[in-house]
Order: sequence, then C-alpha cells, then structure tokens
Amino acid sequence: MISKKIESKYSQEELVEEFFATHRLKKNTLLSYEGALRRYLAFLKNKGIVNPNERDLNNYRDELEESVASASLQKYVILIRRFYIWCDEMEYYPNIARHLKGATISPTFQREALDVDQVKRLLRKAERLSTKSLKHFRDYVIVRLIITTGLRTVEVSRANVEDLTKVNGTNVLYIQGKGRDDKAEYVKLPDSIKALIDDYLVKRNSNSEALFLSHSNANQDERITPRAVTIAVKTLLSLIGLDDKKYTAHSLRHTCATLALKNGSSIQEVQALLRHKSINTTTIYLHNINRESNNTEFIVDSILPKVKK
Repeated sequence: MISKKIESKYSQEELVEEFFATHRLKKNTLLSYEGALRRYLAFLKNKGIVNPNERDLNNYRDELEESVASASLQKYVILIRRFYIWCDEMEYYPNIARHLKGATISPTFQREALDVDQVKRLLRKAERLSTKSLKHFRDYVIVRLIITTGLRTVEVSRANVEDLTKVNGTNVLYIQGKGRDDKAEYVKLPDSIKALIDDYLVKRNSNSEALFLSHSNANQDERITPRAVTIAVKTLLSLIGLDDKKYTAHSLRHTCATLALKNGSSIQEVQALLRHKSINTTTIYLHNINRESNNTEFIVDSILPKVKK
C-alpha cells in the first residue's frame, strides 16, 4: 500500500475536539465516543505520528484486533470512519478511513443460551454459595434477576433503589436502557424476585442510591460495574462446567428470551421485554427455536432405503 504524505494545519487532537463540539450527542454516547477516539489519539502519540495516513490507520486497526473483541473492534472502526468522513466534509483533513476494514463477527447469537437443565444447575450453585457471603448473595439475586427479566449488565449496574416501585399494583424496576439517558421503561418483578432484592437491601445495610453494590475490599459500597456483573456470572457459569467463552452474562439474557418463546410468549411480547428496536432482532431467537424442533432431515432419512451394514 502506498500512502501519500499528508500536511495539515490542524492537529488530530484539535480535530477531535472540534468533532465533539459540533455534534450533539447523548451523554452515554459521548462518553463512549470520547473513550474510543482518545484511545486512537494515544496510539498516534505513542507512535510519534502527527499527520496519519491510511497505512497508519490500518496499523492501528491491526493493533486493536489483537486486544479487543470483534464487536468492539467494529464499533471503533465505525466511529473512526465517521470521524474522517466529517473531517473530509469540513475540508479539515482527507478521509483516510475510506478503505478501513471492519471486523468479522461470528454468528454465536443463539448458541449462547442455556437450556433448562443448565439454568437449574446454575441457580442451585448460586443459591448454595449465597449463604457464604453478602457478595455471593448479591450474585445469586443478580443471576435470578437477569434470567427472569433479560436485563443487560449495564442495566443492572445503572439500577437504583428508587427505581423499584409499583405499576397498577405490580412490582416493577425502571431501567435505563442501552443508548438512553432516561428511565422510561421497566421490567416486572415476580414476587420471588422482589423478595430476594428486598432481602439483599436489608442484608447490605447501606444508604447508597445504587441497587447493587460492590462488596470487595477495594471498592466497598460503590455501585457495581457492568464488568463486575460479567465476572460474577462468568465465575458461576464456570463452576457448573460452562467455561466456554460463548457462555457469558449476556447468555442469561438470551436464555430469558428463549425460555419465554418456548413456553408460550409471543414474539412481540419478547421484543417488548428485551426492548429490541427492531422485531427482526427478536426473530433470530424464534428462528433458532424453530430450527431446533425441525426434524426434516430425519423424515427424509426415514423415506430412503436403509444403509446396509
């Protein structure tokens, strides 16, 4: 690849600052974008690159690919493409990201869901451990909550005590969903889940506004982070033998959707529960369930002449 030398009167830092100054972004989106572009700026600084070209950008992409998941890499690439399209449109800097390749994301969507037996084993393990410490009890409550309501790890982290209320006599938890700044949506809490949450709140004996807290020595009584939720669930999954990388905290969200569809919930009801913007996303679950129960291959095999041994 032959990359032309680029001269610009603006530094990349100045361009990034101007990019954010001219874009009205939601708070959470802004924080995410800032983190991604700051990482890019740090790469340029470490390499002593003042005016990056296509080769530099591809080297950055290759470095990212070694350190982040494919889904995260895709987000970084999309943002950098957007950034340099804007630079080119404003005539600040040429679009050097025009040929930047994205990530190949493997289709592991439905394979991550747990079956009923695995769910029962997970809950039994979490319940047995829950008597050992407050941290273990918190993890048990979180696991049951995610499996029942399909919450994301970030939604568990953002939940506050005041988000617990009633709607038409039903216990609910208001949540701040993905890419949202407010808490306009909620999930319903069965009595068993509400009782567990109440028990946890009594046991933790804290005035913190956060619903779930860290109980490690380093971050005692601070709001639990999405990463901490991920680690807690991953640890429990490993303890029952599900230590494959395809089993994560997000698997419990998939499990919620799968169990709901298999037991009579409509595709529209599951879409509302998981708060998918497009029903096409929810349909992926239904497609995999239908494929699981489709035994066409065996029907065809029963028609064919038997194989002689």
